Amino acid sequence: MCGIAGSIRGSRAVLEGMRARLAHRGPDASHIHEDPATGVRLAHTRFAILDLDARSNQPFVSPCGRFALTFNGEIYNYVELRARLARLGATFTTTSDTEVLLQWLVRHGADGVADLEGMFAFALLDRARRTLLLARDPIGEKPLYYAFPVGADAPDFAFASEIQPLAALDGVDTSLDQDALADWLRFLYTAAPRTMYRGIRELAPGHRLEISVDALSDRPVRYYDLERRIGTFDGDAHDAARAFRTAFHDSVRLRLRSDVPVGLFLSGGLDSNAILAAARAVEPQARLETFTARWSGSREARDRDESIAAAAAARFHGAPHHALDFGADEDLGVAAERIVNLFGVPFGNSTALVQDQLAREASRLGRVALVGDGGDECLAGYPRHRALLLQRTLSQLPGPVHGLSSAIAALVPERGANAARVRRARSFLRSLGRPLGDAFLDWTGYVDDASLARALGPRAQSAQHAEMLALFERNADDPLRAAALVDLRSFVPFNLMTSADRTGMAHPLELRAPFLAPPLVELALSFPAAIKLRLGRVKPVLTDALGDSLAPGVVGRAKQPFNPPVRGWLHKHLGELEDVLVGPRSELRHVLARDWVHREFEDFKSGKRDNSTLLWGLVTLAQWCGKKRSSVRERTLSVHRAPI
Repeated sequence: MCGIAGSIRGSRAVLEGMRARLAHRGPDASHIHEDPATGVRLAHTRFAILDLDARSNQPFVSPCGRFALTFNGEIYNYVELRARLARLGATFTTTSDTEVLLQWLVRHGADGVADLEGMFAFALLDRARRTLLLARDPIGEKPLYYAFPVGADAPDFAFASEIQPLAALDGVDTSLDQDALADWLRFLYTAAPRTMYRGIRELAPGHRLEISVDALSDRPVRYYDLERRIGTFDGDAHDAARAFRTAFHDSVRLRLRSDVPVGLFLSGGLDSNAILAAARAVEPQARLETFTARWSGSREARDRDESIAAAAAARFHGAPHHALDFGADEDLGVAAERIVNLFGVPFGNSTALVQDQLAREASRLGRVALVGDGGDECLAGYPRHRALLLQRTLSQLPGPVHGLSSAIAALVPERGANAARVRRARSFLRSLGRPLGDAFLDWTGYVDDASLARALGPRAQSAQHAEMLALFERNADDPLRAAALVDLRSFVPFNLMTSADRTGMAHPLELRAPFLAPPLVELALSFPAAIKLRLGRVKPVLTDALGDSLAPGVVGRAKQPFNPPVRGWLHKHLGELEDVLVGPRSELRHVLARDWVHREFEDFKSGKRDNSTLLWGLVTLAQWCGKKRSSVRERTLSVHRAPI
């Protein structure tokens, strides 16, 4: 797990600056590889997980000198790939996955990327062909951004693990991308290839980009398409449970491979407990430190506390356990600044605040932690999955019934302990009679078409919404599969995995997600709805597969959100919130319609709607806009002060 960066025809000083901005991702080693013949420079900051010896430092150069690799992530099946290479006569000087990856790519070229199981982003220089190959893992667990700067002192091309090193480069267009802003406002994140900066692009998951240093072009190629890889499962619920258990054990076994201690973010819920049970089954002697958040403060916070249940599960499996107190009253501005510093852009998922603190605590005792991300998306674990099937049934009722239901729901305020339930019920009732894809995307978004138009103008369009709607409609014959595909092409990589990468690597800590192994994902999405959703049960495939090895009380426990109690937090800081959002000096006035922001704030203040997640996202947007404007002013002053 590391930070990578590189450039074509950029100075060493430029790349050193990029590398310095990635130092937090790799405290163990830092190097630059230069190739004068092609003008390519590659940088790497290392966080050692496999083969801790300096012999595995990067960039890694092939013995013949033709190839050079800078790589971030883990190739979990490197042992199996190494054995296949050895049978072909390959020899190795390290025990790292980096050397295996390099030799695999040397033998198989760009097509070899499809054989990798892991989370990765890398750049491979081929000096003979004068090409630079960039690639990103199928699910999008590891990030990769790139730009084509313009200017006499700017590189022709640059890439990095995070946005910040690219945004700091001269010649990169850092103006706000209005299309990306529409995507962000709808979902509180942007999706590849767009970012909030007009001149910076994100390589999409499952894509590779091969660039000739002599003819630069931006033409990514998809090498992995989940939608096309899903088969039809031929079996009953018993067969599904057995197949899932085997695949899940394989995924956990691969993700326990490490030359440093491994931990686990543990809650009282199914997903993380399933990982703990599987880890005990495949590696009984492994020491697995567990970490959880212990909520304190408001009743809203205490109601979601699962630390006691998590501690009991850890004791059941004999795992050392650590609880981190969360509930301190943090200033809004301080919290928003932390988020913008972590992500380099506004980011609306408040869970990142908790994950950041958990990662900091866990990094004191280890370098790797497993997380349960992806379980709900693959196994239909959210209330919205049941709502999809119910909505399809109720939409057959006469139109006037739909209108009456929605009107009644609108009268119920979203306040108190039931705010979240009321919000979901109102959203569901408003969706009756609409196409399933439209309904699902409204449930997973934060503004609808009308609200987007009020915020950004009548021409505002969210390209991500249109793309995901088309994806859902192509698979609408199986709504659960359609929903999973949408989540795995949007919410999972650009929300969950972005959060996991930035919060983990800030400390640093490598976070691994066993539920997101592509073979496991493909299997889970092949199960029909009747197997994944059964009356009175939550994620029955998972409980059938692993229920007998879970700690008592895990199965049947009510699902709790992992995010902090944002609603109560914002109400406690209502004056500060008002100033940030609609005050006379609010940064939002430069990018959003003030009347729209004011209406959103007043709806929250009055208790009419619980739109606290959206408002928290707007706080981070305001923080980012202010920081961005300050950066522009500093650059302008620097230019004006420069000697003639």
